[in-house]
Amino acid sequence: MADILYGIKKVILTELDPATQKPPLTSPVVVKVTTAESAELEPVVSEGEEMVARTEDAILAIVRTPDLLYGYNITFKDNAFSPEVTALLGGEKITKTGESPNEVIESITTPMMSEGNTMKAFKADIYVANYEGDSIKNYVCITLNNCTGKPPKFSIGKEFYAPEFELKAREATKASLPIKSITYVEGLPA
Repeated sequence: MADILYGIKKVILTELDPATQKPPLTSPVVVKVTTAESAELEPVVSEGEEMVARTEDAILAIVRTPDLLYGYNITFKDNAFSPEVTALLGGEKITKTGESPNEVIESITTPMMSEGNTMKAFKADIYVANYEGDSIKNYVCITLNNCTGKPPKFSIGKEFYAPEFELKAREATKASLPIKSITYVEGLPA
């Protein structure tokens, strides 16, 4: 029986240690998104070649090398502006004042050019509801094991601001993890 998948119910983004391509053992940055609108995954493929041996009027042989998947380019849209998501996906810095739990965000800034590339690697877990009839049977978790992002596109006007991020998902070679995996889970994580 085919699955009926509808709507992103939750996204969990976890910062990765660049040396291991796994979450750091102490204090990983974890950001939860419950307002995601969409995530469009476009396969990135290295196209194979085709060589043809022929005479003037006949094909003698064809040698083909296959197309190979090596990643996904993702367009991720959120219905709300989250400074923490912007910082992790877009490489921006958050300045806070006060002590936890009374911290207040003072500013969100892009890095100075002299600071270099500050894009962090992260893992994305996208939870989608799997319906049966009019109820949710379970959830599908799409895990992208090694992602990097870009600062979000801004479009501010008479519409609600919904940030749009461009992400790249690739294999986590150091961690021996594939580009993408799909698992079935009974419920959403807390």
